[in-house]
Amino acid sequence: MLFTDSVAADAENIARAKAFVSALQASGGTEMVPPMKAALSDRRGQDSQYLRQVVFLTDGEIGNEQELFDTIAAMRGRSRVFMVGIGSAPNSFLMTRAAEIGRGTFTHIGSVEQVQERMRELIEKLESPVVTGLTATYSGGAMDATPGVLPDLYRGEPVVIATKLGARDGTLEIKGMIGARPWTVTLPVAKAAEGSGLSKLWARRKITDAEMAKRLRQASGEETDKRILALALEHHLVSRLTSLVAVDTTPSRPQGARLSRAELPLNLPAGWDFDKVFGGERKPDDHKANGQPSPQPLERRADAGNVPAKPTPAAFAVAGNQTAGVALPKTATDAELELMAGLLLLVLSLLLVLSRRPRHHTAH
Repeated sequence: MLFTDSVAADAENIARAKAFVSALQASGGTEMVPPMKAALSDRRGQDSQYLRQVVFLTDGEIGNEQELFDTIAAMRGRSRVFMVGIGSAPNSFLMTRAAEIGRGTFTHIGSVEQVQERMRELIEKLESPVVTGLTATYSGGAMDATPGVLPDLYRGEPVVIATKLGARDGTLEIKGMIGARPWTVTLPVAKAAEGSGLSKLWARRKITDAEMAKRLRQASGEETDKRILALALEHHLVSRLTSLVAVDTTPSRPQGARLSRAELPLNLPAGWDFDKVFGGERKPDDHKANGQPSPQPLERRADAGNVPAKPTPAAFAVAGNQTAGVALPKTATDAELELMAGLLLLVLSLLLVLSRRPRHHTAH
């Protein structure tokens, strides 16, 4: 930390901040919770007339996500948290959720070339909060709205509220503050335009709210799963508990085709370095895992000489250094493992029977 409290952004303080940052030496792993606590510590509390904005830049590669969410929820106060993800593969889930809890936004900067443009857009947005402290109420009865806590409205960025209303009358009243002045808009629900697909948008957002409630320990895992399952099934959505499955009944491989087995290399995200991520010296074939093309094809048939020039419905088998495999039926199973397990059980049963046989003793 350079300053113990907010200071004026004048030339002298900006120069001190630049000199302070230039002297920093970064080392070790990513630590997000201690600096987040330091940034959210607010000496002035709700009494200040200023809007407090926290910009957090990181790659988000941490393992204690829940602790970070708990910290933001407990200490956010009047602050708004804006997450900026750096690199080709930041932890977008972490930063999106952290921004939602902190009533801010998430900005992704994928390369050095994007830094100036993306940060300029973010700073312009931070300098132009149009309406703060937004709330929505409905005069016609029950209303199930999402998100539960509305973010601030910034120039050039809409705030979308999805609601499920009990009736098509009454008014939707949205209130907020423009600077120090109250602001209100009243929308008659009866004049709303017809639309399609809105129920899926509402259900998708409610699933996100349910996951967030679980993260913040406002709902149990069992309650969250029931809520997500009900929403996903009713609105035909894919979630962590539901999937859309397509079944192909055509044969996947011709009779007599041979298979071989090999491990496939996985590419690291663009810009990542194998040695920095995993440490140690690389083996001769480690370049495969460092984002470079593999010298071996990832997929081919073991009997490649009989494969037509164009793709066919037959599935390809994974190829390795071997050129021959074993002939399997059309539906490959783990029969060999099951056979070995069965033999092992037979041996164990035989040993158990022999151990329980009565022993006859004779006296002389």
